[in-house]
Amino acid sequence: MSWSQQNIENYTKEMYDEAQNLSTTQLLNKNVKDQYWSEVFLTPNASINHHSKDKEYLKSLSDQLTDKTETKLKGTSRLIIWDRISNHDLLFEGKGLVFENDLFTVAGRANQILQSLSGKNFGYVTMNSSVKDLESLKSKWLDYLNNKSVEEFKSPEFKNSKIAEISSLSAVKALIFSLQPNSQKEEITKKCLSKIYNLSEMPKEKGPHSLCNPDTYTFGYLAMLFGDEKANNSKDAMWWLEFWNKNEKKLIWNSDKGIYEAQQ
Repeated sequence: MSWSQQNIENYTKEMYDEAQNLSTTQLLNKNVKDQYWSEVFLTPNASINHHSKDKEYLKSLSDQLTDKTETKLKGTSRLIIWDRISNHDLLFEGKGLVFENDLFTVAGRANQILQSLSGKNFGYVTMNSSVKDLESLKSKWLDYLNNKSVEEFKSPEFKNSKIAEISSLSAVKALIFSLQPNSQKEEITKKCLSKIYNLSEMPKEKGPHSLCNPDTYTFGYLAMLFGDEKANNSKDAMWWLEFWNKNEKKLIWNSDKGIYEAQQ
């Protein structure tokens, strides 16, 4: 899932330098108020660079784990949070940086910083995390920071997966939903064709220009996840949506083949 810091919209050296000079109090306040993906990215970055050993800072971050305040982040090109793609808060562009924590919420951002600073994982904050879930997560972090033994969260393993980041069912759902018609997707496709290939529309024949359309990547990922060795043009966006609606609860990961199969 190709990504670099150059992909972050509105990201400047001045922003980076300013973030590096923030105190822990300022970073905590920043985590609550950030509105752009570029701002969100810099908070854990500055925290890692300057405050990774500050236990009081980590405890204060833990206090933010029950804050479900949500911000519709701006400038989110190539930011991947599968649930946010499924509900159309994010556009899937075919590649990017994947996060399991819901960075649209204060709690999700706080958990991401804690995980980044400590290298520990006691679970993720998602769109569906309840107040009880968040209270439990906060308790685990505080226990850990008070030198108590806490069992870490074990992410599901997708044995023999070709790309682990796209192998969860939440990723499969997001990929399928992202195939549906979307004006934003059409716009970035047109911009790519014009800027890179000097084309006003997508040619009918396949070629490098086809990668301007995020769906080209998505169809490839789905073929990989379901073991389709050859391109099948009959499996269009509607086919995949109908397949998902029919088989969502039946999909099982085949560890030997490294693909999903629908149980009959």
